[in-house]
Amino acid sequence: MKKTRDGRRRFSREFKIAAVRRVLEGEALGDVARDLGVTFQVLWGWKKRVAKKGEEHLYELGRPKQWAQGGENKPSEASQQRRIAELERQIGRQQMEIRFLDRALRRVEEQRQRKNDGGGEASSKE
Repeated sequence: MKKTRDGRRRFSREFKIAAVRRVLEGEALGDVARDLGVTFQVLWGWKKRVAKKGEEHLYELGRPKQWAQGGENKPSEASQQRRIAELERQIGRQQMEIRFLDRALRRVEEQRQRKNDGGGEASSKE
């Protein structure tokens, strides 16, 4: 980590990517920020930029001149393909989690039914 002339911290591109990947893999954003010693807002901004434009828009130190002047950097075909593959992997993980939770819910419901169906007729005090 480097510091600017005014004492502000600057993080490397690799540091930013690693932090955002931890969040995308399911860790709580606040926990990752606290663990790495960055503010919630800074990490949220990095995550938002990656979600919107991809990892290639997390710059090394500072901003590229084009970006600082309002110009747009179009992501390359390869980076778009990487982003698509990453999103497809994330969807696959989410589908596996949904299936797991669905099966667990069915088992719990089956156990409840077995417990409720075991007795005879209800008795009354008449």
